[in-house]
Amino acid sequence: MARPQSPPILAQLRSARTIPEQAAALRALKNDVVGHVQKKQQWVALGVLEPIVRTIAPARTQAKLNGKGTHAQFCSRTLSEEDDAKLQALQLLASFAHGGPAFLAPMNAARALPGIMANISPYNNPSQIVVAALRALTEIADAAALAAPSSPITTQSLAEYVFSHQHLDSFQAILSISSAKHLLQSQVTLACGLVYRLCVEEKQQHALTMAGVLDCLATRLASFAVAQRLVIPGAVTEAQDDGLFEAFPEPAPDSAKLEPVLRAIAAILGESKYRAHRLVYSPSILAVFPSIPCEAPGSAQGGTIDIGYHAGDLGLSAMEYLLPVIPIYSSRSTPTSLSSMGTPDRSDSQASSRNSHTKVFRRSLWDSEPSRHSTTPDTDPQEVESPLIPWLIHLVRSQADDERLMAASVLTSLYKAGLGAQAVREASIGLLVVPILVDMVVKYDKDVPPSQVKGQAMRRTVLEQAPLVLARLIIDCEYLQKAASDCQAVKALTRLLRRAYIPLDDSRQPAMWSPYPDTDMEVEGTSPVSQLGDRGQDDALAHNIRLRESALKAIGALAAGKEDYRKALVAEDFVPYVVESLAEFPRKPRAPKERSKDKNTNEAAPTTVAPEYGRNPLSVIIAACHVVRVLSRSISVLRTSLVDHGVAIPILDFLKHPDINVQNAASATIANLVVEVSPVRELLTEKGVMTILCEHAHSDDPSLRLNALWALKHFVDAVGPDLKKACLEELGSGWLVQLIRDDTQDAAFSNGHSGKSPVEDIGEDVDLQSPEEKHRWQYGINGDIRELDASCSTRMRQAEDKLAAIRETELNPVRRARNDDLAIQEQGLDFIRNFIGRPGPFLQETPDETTEMIDHLFNELGQGRLFRLLASKLRPKYLHPFSRRAPVAGREARVIHPQAQIIVPVIYILVHMAASDSRHRQLVIAETELLKLLVQHAGKDREVRVALCHLVTNLTVRDEEGEAEACRQRAAELRKLGFQNKLEALKLDDRDLDVRERAKQAVFQMEEASNFSH
Repeated sequence: MARPQSPPILAQLRSARTIPEQAAALRALKNDVVGHVQKKQQWVALGVLEPIVRTIAPARTQAKLNGKGTHAQFCSRTLSEEDDAKLQALQLLASFAHGGPAFLAPMNAARALPGIMANISPYNNPSQIVVAALRALTEIADAAALAAPSSPITTQSLAEYVFSHQHLDSFQAILSISSAKHLLQSQVTLACGLVYRLCVEEKQQHALTMAGVLDCLATRLASFAVAQRLVIPGAVTEAQDDGLFEAFPEPAPDSAKLEPVLRAIAAILGESKYRAHRLVYSPSILAVFPSIPCEAPGSAQGGTIDIGYHAGDLGLSAMEYLLPVIPIYSSRSTPTSLSSMGTPDRSDSQASSRNSHTKVFRRSLWDSEPSRHSTTPDTDPQEVESPLIPWLIHLVRSQADDERLMAASVLTSLYKAGLGAQAVREASIGLLVVPILVDMVVKYDKDVPPSQVKGQAMRRTVLEQAPLVLARLIIDCEYLQKAASDCQAVKALTRLLRRAYIPLDDSRQPAMWSPYPDTDMEVEGTSPVSQLGDRGQDDALAHNIRLRESALKAIGALAAGKEDYRKALVAEDFVPYVVESLAEFPRKPRAPKERSKDKNTNEAAPTTVAPEYGRNPLSVIIAACHVVRVLSRSISVLRTSLVDHGVAIPILDFLKHPDINVQNAASATIANLVVEVSPVRELLTEKGVMTILCEHAHSDDPSLRLNALWALKHFVDAVGPDLKKACLEELGSGWLVQLIRDDTQDAAFSNGHSGKSPVEDIGEDVDLQSPEEKHRWQYGINGDIRELDASCSTRMRQAEDKLAAIRETELNPVRRARNDDLAIQEQGLDFIRNFIGRPGPFLQETPDETTEMIDHLFNELGQGRLFRLLASKLRPKYLHPFSRRAPVAGREARVIHPQAQIIVPVIYILVHMAASDSRHRQLVIAETELLKLLVQHAGKDREVRVALCHLVTNLTVRDEEGEAEACRQRAAELRKLGFQNKLEALKLDDRDLDVRERAKQAVFQMEEASNFSH
């Protein structure tokens, strides 16, 4: 049978002389290809995309498609013949894109994207055209999500193009639609869909925020509260009095959908504290959800609302009436961001001094990752929280599953940003939100018949997103971790991870019959516009891979809590699935006995993709590294399950991975595998872990330097002197000093420095309130975008002040660089602390070895240089920004006081020295200036106070008979410097019992030393 070389439809399309003829050909082509993937392939091979794209290309005389003037209005013309042809062409492009990733390459070659984007402006195009263009973009976005990295259109590249500056006006206009018309509301839903599909990078999130898209979404969100008649009592009056009434939205029409709006907001917020506050302070949110203190019914002043606590004291609003009575509970949470996976949590995990006689040794936890210092302060108890937060909890409890899931996601972003009355919100989220999230996972963790398309889509959304939301909620809070555990999250999450490794059956999608089984239609050329690209990833397989990532993140968040959770997780036999998640080319998860057979037969790790399991992306590998990291906090789990499954070598291999994020995750995990009690410590040492970590400590990437130093400080803890010396030599004593000494800001702060500092380099170019970055508060109705004058509103001015401070903290590159520096300095100091060692009868080091290591450190770093370095970490620093410019209002010199995270390791280095011998104690007591600086910090952080007690105790101990006089003199010097007065105050008045007891011991020992006879 002869094959058609140029079908009549294509000939008609190419030879059409009038627009109606062109539209008729496009309509005929659409009828032929819709629902037939093979026909789409054949038509692409014939080069049909070029004439389709030409139909939608903008006229060259059209100067600006997306611009809008003051009080611009949507296009309201009826469809012309040209519009009809465009409509057919756009629908055809959507149909081709629906065919999958293979069609992205020819569509890109035909320049389909510029043509589509030329038709999304609601100011220049009828509603039908805009809807068709948005649907085409949506299909392309879905195909891009499954595309291979080599595809010319990926999610990232598509996001950069779609959310470029020239197109953001169109999205802002679409999201301002308040009309109830179906076509207009369809635009809103599609635009929201594009936001949550494509807005995954910080760059796009920031751009959408600054362009006013987040404000438009906030207005839409507030309109649903208005429609539900859940406006805070007194809100209208407040808005009128405070210049916000013009931003008060109309009720959302019945045809409007809440879930896409919530999902788009969640995508833009990400994990940014600034954007979370920006949402809460948006004019429409402030108008509908004013922070008005709740008053008891019939009370003229703030009274006790009928939920068991005083509203004014806890900062609650009338929205609290929507929620049931809850007991008040607050745990002392310690935040850890998922975005920082790979960066160990900062805390005092290294060893202190120990003495076999009367010296003080505080044996710290061996675990490398107790909690990081909190960066999210609780809400001011005098400040009423935004009623938006309890309203979101209400949505979680009252809406359909898709809406409640997205409401929980937005709620999580706000809660993690410190927005909320902490004492109440922790309890309400633990009792009202966490159980729902876990129950949703359980409910949808079952098979759905393929014929139920909607049910299948909903199931995938819940199983992919609910664990991620749960992970973000519980990762930093013991109370919420317990709430999840009590809801059987352990079983639900491990079952979900096992589901993610159910192999796919290739027979589930039977091959289609073709009259030409050998080849497709003959093509007219080899142009890129006629060539299909890579088929990309199977949709079901991509879902399984996303399940792996979400389940691993939730498991990691739960395992970061108590030891009981880690043991419960391991009891579910899920570790084999974690091991396969560490592999780029996973296979069937196997028990340790089965894996041992591979070792006996020297079977190499797979290097090709198994179609039924797919290929794990870096995000899955990083999440699996994090799970190993938190599981290894448990000594029993580390010595049994993790060792049995052989996780050490894969983690070690990842230290040399080409991707910096994987190296970071592996370095953070290695920090727990090289601790003193680790059974794989010797193996990793033999495999050269020390050399690799020392190389990473020289990396240009601050996170990798931090993680490498963190691991090295554990590596040198309690190893032999020779290995310690080798590690210091490999790292480089000069480099170690530079890491500890060289703040990005130190050069600017140092007295007498005449050169230009790194801070000045940054400061010259950074203006956090540049014109394009200034706060612009926008709202709109059906494309009429207006800007609110914040100067007329007291609340808006206050909001701008808060946002400026938050943004400076979050985005200022100088501040971020300094935070990186402080973390690295802390680990460098801890390296020295552990390098010196821990003398005592129950540890490897002997007092002689400790003395030897101190002397070696003096030889390598220089005794005077080391003490000067320690003293420099205890002095305040004076920042003179823009020092070569004239003074600027609000940019005065700032004083940066030493942080506890730096002071503590400095003190413990001295504690270790004082735990050595009399000669080293004399060296410490001779550092008068250093001790003067220390005594100034006696009233600071609890860990600082405890460390100072240890130091005084060790300096006043007498190990040798002939040391009585030296000991008495040291006690006298400490008293002269003011240590005894400080310790007496701590002994009597400190709020911490441990501090009082240690201060009592230190004071007693000082008095004993003073009584030593000559």
